Amino acid sequence: MDLAMLGGLAALIYALVTVARQWSGPLQPVSVIHLESRYLPLYALFSLSHGVMAYVVSFLFTLVYGYVMARVAGAEKVLLPVLDILQSMPVLGFLPGFVLGLVYLFPNQNIGLEIASVLMIFTGQVWNMTFSFYSSLKSVPPDLVAVARLARMSWWERFFRLDLSFAAIGLLWNSMMSMAGGWFFLMVSEAFVLGEHDFRLPGLGSYMSFAIERGDRWAQLLGVLTMLGMIVLVDQVVWRPLVAWSHRFTDEETTTSGSWLLERLQRSHIARALSPYLVSGRKRLFFKNALENKLKYIIYNYR
Repeated sequence: MDLAMLGGLAALIYALVTVARQWSGPLQPVSVIHLESRYLPLYALFSLSHGVMAYVVSFLFTLVYGYVMARVAGAEKVLLPVLDILQSMPVLGFLPGFVLGLVYLFPNQNIGLEIASVLMIFTGQVWNMTFSFYSSLKSVPPDLVAVARLARMSWWERFFRLDLSFAAIGLLWNSMMSMAGGWFFLMVSEAFVLGEHDFRLPGLGSYMSFAIERGDRWAQLLGVLTMLGMIVLVDQVVWRPLVAWSHRFTDEETTTSGSWLLERLQRSHIARALSPYLVSGRKRLFFKNALENKLKYIIYNYR
């Protein structure tokens, strides 16, 4: 497991460097898409980077927008209808403005098209995450809010140690749904066709689009299988460990199986050496569960 962790870290660094080179590269009038199978891992990496970056933007938007909508007096009356209107707009409705505006801002680099692709996927991910976080904040039990006030917690401490802890499970499951929803728009977000302009970014979406145009059924099948493999990999490496980790935020008994990855990481000498720092940092940021939250702060105030 130690060797696997080091290999995974090296692969992550290599992936980040490869994606950074693609983003900073010169803008091509027409991007060349290869249908050979040996290019599929690279295209999967580019598509995964688009999805992950869009999720990061969606997560930050969710925390800010959902918190303001739930906690700022009067904001709900304006922000909630606006959010409902935005989620009703089709993804293609954002396409021309994103692409043309960003290509104008970055006329000589790929970064404009890359940001446009990320924002397109963002518009397919963010809405249910924001609604979930807003709903969780509105349903925080009053007794927990009272305990937070007794503890004289600042709004920052209350946000991290109470609001995020209470919303963690709902936010996690909606994050999984958002990532799944973002994959539906992958072909649209990586192959832009605006009038006479054909913008393509290397990725599984543009690979599938080009394979369909060429009528290459074998390439289409390989693209679908690569897409399925990427989704399964993300599920096993990211979502399963996070679901197992999220059990600490509930008082209910659960029969959900754990994560094989977490179980094997516990055998790693590197993970054991880092665990004291990770555990202490986790305790500073989050409550283990609602009951522990109450007891700790009641004891803290009256001991």
